[in-house]
Amino acid sequence: MIVLAKQKHTYHKNQKLRVSIESIAPGGQGFTKDPGLPVFVNRGVPGDLLEVELYDLRKDFAHARIVEVIEPSVKRTEPPCKLFKVCGGCQWQHIAYEHQLELKTDIVKQAIKHIGKLDPSIVLPTIPAADPLYYRNKVQFPVTQPHGSTRILAGYYKEGSHELVNIKHCPVQPEPLDRLLEATKLILEEQGVDGYDEADHTGMLRHITARFSFAFERILLTLVLNAGRNQFELLQSKLVSAAQEIMAQVPEVAGVCVNLNNARGNRIMGNETICIAGAPHIIEKLVSTRAQAPEKLVDGLSFRLSPTSFFQVNSAQAVGLLDLVLDAVQDWQKANSQKLVPLIIDAYAGVGTMALWLSALAEKVLAIEEVPAAVQDGRDILKLNEISNVEFYLGSVEKVFPELGARMLQPQILVLDPPRKGVAAEVLEHAAALEPELILYVSCNPSTLARDLKILQGLGYESRSIQPLDMFPQTHHVESLTILHKASR
Repeated sequence: MIVLAKQKHTYHKNQKLRVSIESIAPGGQGFTKDPGLPVFVNRGVPGDLLEVELYDLRKDFAHARIVEVIEPSVKRTEPPCKLFKVCGGCQWQHIAYEHQLELKTDIVKQAIKHIGKLDPSIVLPTIPAADPLYYRNKVQFPVTQPHGSTRILAGYYKEGSHELVNIKHCPVQPEPLDRLLEATKLILEEQGVDGYDEADHTGMLRHITARFSFAFERILLTLVLNAGRNQFELLQSKLVSAAQEIMAQVPEVAGVCVNLNNARGNRIMGNETICIAGAPHIIEKLVSTRAQAPEKLVDGLSFRLSPTSFFQVNSAQAVGLLDLVLDAVQDWQKANSQKLVPLIIDAYAGVGTMALWLSALAEKVLAIEEVPAAVQDGRDILKLNEISNVEFYLGSVEKVFPELGARMLQPQILVLDPPRKGVAAEVLEHAAALEPELILYVSCNPSTLARDLKILQGLGYESRSIQPLDMFPQTHHVESLTILHKASR
């Protein structure tokens, strides 16, 4: 029980309240102060009048679930997925898409204003996805098996739990992946492969993962096994037979791999991957939508994707983001009367998608990445596209930036594309010490973006514009590109 002295209100777990949802919190929940206590409501929509039940009380706020929608918001819509009420894969299918975009813009603005202490008017309206459904090019389904059953279940967890929701159809993935998932479960059941039990770390099949090429409509399937090399070899003939049958039933499958991960914990992939049928990779092709883009981008760049390659999960919106970065670099070229940028640095480069996209605009691009497998993938992709002016630098940005400074390397343009945790303050200081004229900051987390922009402002960089982009429709996640210029002295 919690008593708020100021309001003289008493609250307790399982208490039911009638509330009006005022806004959306950065984590995607509805938010209200209606009862005198700040309450975050799972799947609430601004404008809803709801009966809710408190299930998690803290000193200064509470979390609640919806008991009844008394008066739905005009922004509420019917979810396209029948399992939406129980599945935790998406959070926003109940919100009309045009309003999802407005909410994402507002989430970025609130972070910029309250955390970054910057003018939120620099945040532009969120760019929509061409298709807010069927967009995912990569899926990862955890697997389990009910006690006393031979059935294999695979899908997503219920929101806030590790209780699995068995999936047959998912409206944010392309239709061939629906057929693949169903065939894979049934065929592995027939082969006697059992599903993983997280509680006691038994069972063989931990995850079913797949990549999809929209350009060529091909699938790479990977089965993550709770096994070491010796256990795999005992099962190999059975798994190869299953893989061949999957490829026969789902003709889009180009190859089947197994990944060995017998460690406890939530890490999906282990360190060893083996191709057991077909090809060990697929090719995705990204084609620029800009008429003024270099010819190589108009023709398209090809990306060889293995089971562990990092790649944006939305191919179409990845092009949109890459073209925004392209626009910013071309604007700099025009403003500085430069045919080619002498040096562009792409930090947190992954397989070098951004570096390759900008290579036609630069004399040299340096791609910094700390994961050896990503660097090897990137170097292979360079050869695939016959690009010679991109150099991969293996190492963490924390260590590489000071080394570049010691070598007196000064990029004209620096691209930062960090993970959700953003960029450490020390790294931002090293970045500013390189004195790039233009910084292009790609972010998937408005809160850490706002924090970092505030630091960069103190280091002499002015945020000119922030362009949110809907890379993840039906969820609260939002990608953005910030353009920063070195302030004139």
